[in-house]
Formats: sequence, C-alpha cells, structure tokens
Amino acid sequence: MLSELTEIKFLTEFQHLYNLMDAKASFELAHPDVRIVIEQSADHYESMQAYKSDDAPDIIESGGWSLFNHKGMFADLLTFVNAQPGLRSDLNQSIMHIASKDGTLPGLPVDVALPLILFNKQKFDQANLAYPTEGWTWDEMIQLAKRLTIRNEEGVATQFGFGFGVDIEEWEPFVMRNGGRYISPDGLAARGYVDQPATIKAFQHIIDAYRVHQVIRRPGEPSEAGELHQGFGMTYAFTWLVGYLAQHGLADQFGVVGLPQMPGGDRSNMVYMGAAGITSKSKHASLAWEFLHHYVLDRPESFRTPWTLPITHSLAQRSGLAEHPIWSRYVQELEHVQASGFYLNEKWNSSRQLINEEIHRMILEGADVAQTLKSWTRFA
Repeated sequence: MLSELTEIKFLTEFQHLYNLMDAKASFELAHPDVRIVIEQSADHYESMQAYKSDDAPDIIESGGWSLFNHKGMFADLLTFVNAQPGLRSDLNQSIMHIASKDGTLPGLPVDVALPLILFNKQKFDQANLAYPTEGWTWDEMIQLAKRLTIRNEEGVATQFGFGFGVDIEEWEPFVMRNGGRYISPDGLAARGYVDQPATIKAFQHIIDAYRVHQVIRRPGEPSEAGELHQGFGMTYAFTWLVGYLAQHGLADQFGVVGLPQMPGGDRSNMVYMGAAGITSKSKHASLAWEFLHHYVLDRPESFRTPWTLPITHSLAQRSGLAEHPIWSRYVQELEHVQASGFYLNEKWNSSRQLINEEIHRMILEGADVAQTLKSWTRFA
C-alpha cells in the first residue's frame, strides 16, 4: 500500500517560477514522499487572506518585505539556522542584519539586488577616457558624464553620459552615501531625516545632473541614444541589468565600479530584496525548512544565468559569482548594504507614485528641493 504524500503548500507572489519549479522537481526527486504544492497570489492582500484562511500555506514568498513585518505571522527561522552547524556564519551578515526583526528571522531573503555603476568600455575608449576606478567621486563622475554626452545640431542627445531612472528608490544610495536617510532607523518618522541637510544636498546634486549638467535624460526628453546598453557611457545598474546583458551576450562590453563617493563620506548602499518564510500556521515546519533551505541556499545552478545575488558566502563561491569579473563586485557590495526606507515604513513605500511625481516637478519645473523634501515628512 502506497503511503500518503506529505504536502507543503508554497504561496508565491512572483510571476516567473522557473527557479522555484526546478527546486520543486529536485526536492521531490530526493523526497518521493513529499509534494510541493505551488500557488500564486497577486499581491500582499491575497497573501494575507491566504494566511488567515483555514488552509494557510506552509511557506509564503513575497517580492517585498512588508508581510514579514507582521508580528506572529512567520516562524523564527533562526531556530533552524542555529541548528545547522556553520550556517549562521555562512550567511551574509549585512543581509541578515536587515532581514532580522526584533531578534528573529521571519524569512530567508530572496530576489536580492543592489545597484552599482556599469560603464561601456567602447564609449570610454572612443572618448579617450580612462575607466572609472574605486574611490572616484560624484564630481568626477559628472565630469566624465559631460565628456560622454553627445548631442546633434538640434540639441537631441545621441549619447548620454549617465543612464539613471526617476524613482525615489533608485536615488536612495546617493542619499545614504551623503550621510542622509529617508526614514528613522525604527521606521517611525521621516521628519528629521528626509528633510535633513545631507538628504537635501544629495538630491540637489542629482537634480543638477539633469538640469544644469544635462548628462541624464530628463523625463519625456527626445533622445536618439537608444536603450541603456546602447547609447549611455555609464549606467546606474541593478543586478537585473547585468543579467539581461549576460543573457544577450553583451556583458563583456561593460566594466563595473562602485558608486561614486558623495561629500558625506558614507559607503552605504541600499538593497532590494523579498523573502520566503515559514508561516506560524504550518503543520510541517521542519519539512518546510528543508525545502526552503534547498530552494534558497543549496542550489548553485539557480545562478547559472543570474539576475540576483546569493545570500551565503559558500553559494557565492560554488555558483562562480564570487570570481566573475562583473558579478564578484556585486557580491562584494553586499557588505555595505543598509535597510532601505521602503523596508522600514510601508506608508513611505506606498507613497512612491506621489513622491516620484514631485521628483518630476523638481527636474522639469525647478521646484525647490528643500521645500519639496520637507513636504515628504507627511509620508511616514
């Protein structure tokens, strides 16, 4: 008589499930008495409703962090981490510092990404410019960007010196590196942080890059520069762009360097990450941990065509990312990441569209930077 399968219900908010499906297949092959049941939710609301149901998932995976701020919703994974010799020291401590809450670990970070600067080696060679090096400054970056910005007779750029998005999240590392922050460390207040001089000055530097130096494409500006990998001398690049370039055989055309130093002298960087955690309602927590460990920590093959970063030192080595000419610099940068305002305060995160609209006003209309940032204290 066949024994009944033990089911582990895995709810994910992600759309692309090839990595999860690969982990399911290899885990079930090694555990023929276990079935991993994968379901998808559209957003945090659906995930919360699933957790509140009588048939709650064993594991919930989210692309954001707000679910993991709900006290009592997830089991403390440190119980499992500490029971496995060597695992705690293998985990990247900067990432664990951000992921831990009130002395517990509600989820294992997944989809881990951070920004650095990619530079197009051909564009630099054509301009007879030396490649940027670690320790360069914001002013040095702007001077290079000026040399790399090319406009035609009508003033339309055929090449921009710096590729950069208009999004409050993407601007945060420069704020951090200037000694500023969006939100207080406890996540409770924006007043005294987003409106502090260090934050304002960092924003002014970026706004000037658009309005004064004109080395970044303004919103709606006509352009003949093409996509980010085509007509830009330097690009602010999360790991996803590196993955895209590698997938299309373009990565060798680029070099990578750390973010430029800001006057504030801080080396911090932000990190984007979601998590997968075992719910407090799971009836098979130990088995759920086995799968979660396999999915997130065991499989170097999940980084054969990487888009994000591993969270253990050993997996960075086994996957080859620690030695890769571009990816290794991203792995190194994990040591400098700090908690983003988007993880500390959900109201701040949900206000992104309104904030970005006001960033557009600063760039396009010259709205006062200090007064605008002072008004953002209402978003926390």
